[in-house]
Amino acid sequence: MRMGRALLMALLACLALPAMAKAPAKPVQLDQELYRTVVERVRGGEGFYPATMAAQRERQYPVQPALAVRPPMMTWLLALLPSTMTRTAALIALLFGALIALRQSLADRPPAEALGMVALAVAGLFGAFFPDNVYLHEQWSVLLIMLSLAAHRRPWLSVGLALLAVLVRETALAWLAAILLMALWQRDGKRALMALGAMALAAGLWLLHAQFVAAQVLPGDLTSPGWVRFGGLPLVIDALRRNLVLTALPGPLVLALVAVSLAAMLRWGREMERTAAIGSAGFLAALTVFGRPDNGYWGFMAAPFVLLGLPLLVHRGRVRLKR
Repeated sequence: MRMGRALLMALLACLALPAMAKAPAKPVQLDQELYRTVVERVRGGEGFYPATMAAQRERQYPVQPALAVRPPMMTWLLALLPSTMTRTAALIALLFGALIALRQSLADRPPAEALGMVALAVAGLFGAFFPDNVYLHEQWSVLLIMLSLAAHRRPWLSVGLALLAVLVRETALAWLAAILLMALWQRDGKRALMALGAMALAAGLWLLHAQFVAAQVLPGDLTSPGWVRFGGLPLVIDALRRNLVLTALPGPLVLALVAVSLAAMLRWGREMERTAAIGSAGFLAALTVFGRPDNGYWGFMAAPFVLLGLPLLVHRGRVRLKR
């Protein structure tokens, strides 16, 4: 156990190296800069919607339709903290908490298999260590999803965390829907009703968000060109490369490894792994239709989950060889 923890700490330290390296040249307009500006304005006393719309106009960002404006949950939470440093510390603390919860949920698995799954999850979380990524909604939402999956034995907590993940980033709906599908498959009516209620609440809050956005729109505001692009597998491959293990691999191999992993999770996984696989598969399927070429960073949402089936596959292979 101590050796496993030491290996995990070493892997986390390696992933932290990119954050300490010299940052590459970057465009003037970045989503992180926009979100950081909004957080600072809200912390300074401005309302979320006026601050957000003004910041997006200043950067020539579209403000309509409502999907062009991220929901306020993450901004409100980050505005409670005084600086980027404290916000980053909170994100890293949440990351470690999510990994500990994941490891505990795998306590009844063989140690090597559990450690392999945790390490592959860490490989999908390396983006949290880069400067200013604390302002990306995906970084927070995916950790809430991981906590939700790890808490699957407590339905109210699992559904509540998944709902919070959706309120931070709408694309987390794929995993909340997966919880619903698993509940229906297991004939767990209570969990299914909780998941349905959470989805209904999320939809209601999003409609309220859309109304607030519409109330702030001015004549001449830019409109987003839309996200229905049918980008197909190239966008999926780009998104999957947000897992460090897949970053440098050729596209066909990326797809093959993820397909094998998801199949193993569905075949040999338990409730947590199957829910993660269903949510990830749904999310990746949606990416073939939705998303522009520059939206590959959305892949941070699925990156920690897509390879969790590989240790299951390796373990089953070893069992068969022993036989």
